[in-house]
Amino acid sequence: MVDVKSGYIYSTKPKKFLGQHYLKDRKVLEEIITSLELTGKENVLEIGAGRGEITCYIAQRGKEVWAVELDRDNIPILEERLREFSNVHIIGKNILNFHTDTYFDLIVGNIPYYISGILLGSLSERWKYKRVVLTLQEEVGKRLSALPGTRSYGILTLVVCYNHRVRLLFDIPRGCFYPVPKVDSVVVELERIEDREIERSFFIKVVKSAFSNRRKMLPNVLTSLGLDREYVVELLKEMKIDPKRRGETLSLEEFLILAKRLYETSVFSKT
Repeated sequence: MVDVKSGYIYSTKPKKFLGQHYLKDRKVLEEIITSLELTGKENVLEIGAGRGEITCYIAQRGKEVWAVELDRDNIPILEERLREFSNVHIIGKNILNFHTDTYFDLIVGNIPYYISGILLGSLSERWKYKRVVLTLQEEVGKRLSALPGTRSYGILTLVVCYNHRVRLLFDIPRGCFYPVPKVDSVVVELERIEDREIERSFFIKVVKSAFSNRRKMLPNVLTSLGLDREYVVELLKEMKIDPKRRGETLSLEEFLILAKRLYETSVFSKT
């Protein structure tokens, strides 16, 4: 059993407007901690340190810890619990406003639903890191791991998978949190991938165009990029992609190839 200092002696009421749901199940907490696979050599960024349940463990097993917490009421609690650790940096601000050039071996956190989309979509632009372990709403986790042609498959799937390998580690029933949320959660691992052949911003531009109307075929939506419809039809045929297909049916690999081909055309090579 891992050595975790219980933090439930503190009675800070979760704030609904911050999307706070405290994990109260010790077995699940230990399972999350095990999934971090810390060796003592890692720089760790924790998103939403809360009352320090996971922070205490990371402080004992990590090299340096940046514990970011927005709730001002939790800062004194964190400072009290972590005062013996010189390797912990407590940062009282919104994670979306936290900027640093530090390289993180691991990013960990329980992400509120209201920032999950923007945070996941911009992770690789915000920080330099190797691996991410996040607790997310089940719906968001399914979107990250969705297959082409399914309802959950979309822009977020492709934006995240562009430079991450996604793995769903385990589910967390809603009853493991206080207060009990309306949905279950899932712990997701994102392994950073570097050096795709096509620039990320252009790839995202193509993906957003393809999903601008899920019911329309590719030639009819890719014209929003300033392309002639017939040109798109011929390009898709060259790529062995049926022009009657919709964007939601294309795999990540097909989108990467499509974006690369579009970028190589004279229309975009001058931009």
